[in-house]
Amino acid sequence: MRFLICSSLVFVSIGATASQSAPETLQQPSQSYSILAYPDFSELKPLPQVSMPFSTIQGPQRNRSADTLVPSTVIPEATSSKQPFDLDNLDLSGLDPEIARKVASAINKTEPSLVTNNSDHIALKDNQARYRGRLPTLNLQTHMYSSDAQRRWVKINGLELKEGDRLNNIQLLAIEPQFITIRFDNDIIDIPALYDWGG
Repeated sequence: MRFLICSSLVFVSIGATASQSAPETLQQPSQSYSILAYPDFSELKPLPQVSMPFSTIQGPQRNRSADTLVPSTVIPEATSSKQPFDLDNLDLSGLDPEIARKVASAINKTEPSLVTNNSDHIALKDNQARYRGRLPTLNLQTHMYSSDAQRRWVKINGLELKEGDRLNNIQLLAIEPQFITIRFDNDIIDIPALYDWGG
């Protein structure tokens, strides 16, 4: 009786003969892979800066049919570096009409001021003692600002609110990129985005 063990399986062979007196030896397959050393990475170095001239010079070209040289031409430097870039004169005619409309709309909009200059606005961070115990807990969990006022929303205390919505005796007046403005007890208060007011 012979036993051949492969992995976790056992094969039994019955039928021994007189010529098989010596046990068989199994040969292991040769390795088909080799273990390499980990590559040595040197410190990364920045690539050298390549300066490109503003003017392009085309050298003499050979006219293949007549086998003569054609004189070279010099393209003058771009004059845009001397003139300020003006978005009002931007040509959008080569764009898809829908994209051109969106680009024109974005160019015409003025960037809202991130810092309010209104003297009637009160920064909550600077006046915490004034509102402690009066202003209820506000956990600003999500702040979604969009250039489209209809798509702006914030999540406060688990409720999604848009501009004009009320939360108890607090009215959400505005959602700006970096803060929200609320009305509480006839005070207009600016609260930073994602701020956690403990009450």
